[in-house]
Amino acid sequence: MKRLLLVFSIIMSAAIILPESVDAQIFGGKNKRRKSSRKIGSFSGSKRLFNPEISYYALGGGINALNYFGEIAPRPTTFSTDVSFTRPGINLFLKQKFGERYSWKVNFMWGRLQASDTESVGVGANFVQENANPYLRNLSFRNDILELSVQGQIDIFKHGGRFSSRPPLNIYGIFGAGIIYHDPKGQAPENFYTGAFQGQGETISLGDYAGQWVSLRDLGTEGQFFNAETKEAYKDTYGKDVPSPYSKFQLVIPVGLGARYKLTNNLDIALEISYRHTFTDYLDDVSGEYVDLGGFGSLTDAQSDQSIALAMAMSDRSNQFSQEDFNNIQEFVYVPGVDSYSSQLSELVWSRAKGYGNAAGIGNDDPRKNIRGNQNDNDIYIVTNISVTYILGGGIVRGAKFR
Repeated sequence: MKRLLLVFSIIMSAAIILPESVDAQIFGGKNKRRKSSRKIGSFSGSKRLFNPEISYYALGGGINALNYFGEIAPRPTTFSTDVSFTRPGINLFLKQKFGERYSWKVNFMWGRLQASDTESVGVGANFVQENANPYLRNLSFRNDILELSVQGQIDIFKHGGRFSSRPPLNIYGIFGAGIIYHDPKGQAPENFYTGAFQGQGETISLGDYAGQWVSLRDLGTEGQFFNAETKEAYKDTYGKDVPSPYSKFQLVIPVGLGARYKLTNNLDIALEISYRHTFTDYLDDVSGEYVDLGGFGSLTDAQSDQSIALAMAMSDRSNQFSQEDFNNIQEFVYVPGVDSYSSQLSELVWSRAKGYGNAAGIGNDDPRKNIRGNQNDNDIYIVTNISVTYILGGGIVRGAKFR
């Protein structure tokens, strides 16, 4: 990502210092050079910037490919990603060109982010001790993003004439601000287990929730919706607070590069790659620590209220493996099997895969074992977009000579 931003900075710097004569030689020939030379010595900044003769509106839309980076798909050291989790999206926009280089647009986008611990790691040649823990964590999500943004564009090559005489090819930079609505969801298992493996110990059916995609934010998987009494008991017991609920509305900053090609007088096709800086670590509903599952309610409540059992099951997925699953991966896992934990807040007893984490510091001699996510980095996503733009037209240049 640093490399992408560096390339963006270099291109924009070149656009600022690029001599007008280069534009003229590429797109305007001698006539454009004579036109530019007549302007030497006169200031026309605001006049040229907002000149209605070179301004026009356009409508467009396109298809997107979205890639997410966060706890379930960690950021790579190079600009690459697990393409198997690339998900689709679409966008619509209204655009205005208002200067020789400048445009702005209002862009609306829908897109999906998705990732899975077990699918990302897999059991095979890539499965080693270093990635056994993410596999055992067994978290997954999908998140349908609705994004509304205002974006500015700066072209490398100037265009001061009517829309039909624009350059056949242009490269541009993108910078803007927007807001997203997001609601990460997870697919519920059939049961919540309190025994060592599936089919052993207490099995609580999730009923109609089984197999459904449920809102993880509304469940408060990291204890966000513990009641006031439980929060107070939690702090007294573990010496820490549970996090506050995160908002489904978040700010984003789009930054990127694009290339635009002229198909006809009124049609352009463009390719854009843009990075979304976000201010949340919960696009995947994973950020902080495991919590004492007893905070969601007692075992008796869980048996009578499937929503409580659902919250427990989605908070800690590491015991959703069968004995056969463990047998398949045990040669790679340094501590195969599961451990049982007794809640300090209720009578609940549950299990977690050995070697991954301890809930809320239960028997926690190593604080790192309680980490569910990584609070040091916010989640991000990257959008690759192919779009078509239809130019609505512009005013005829006053004073133009027709032959």
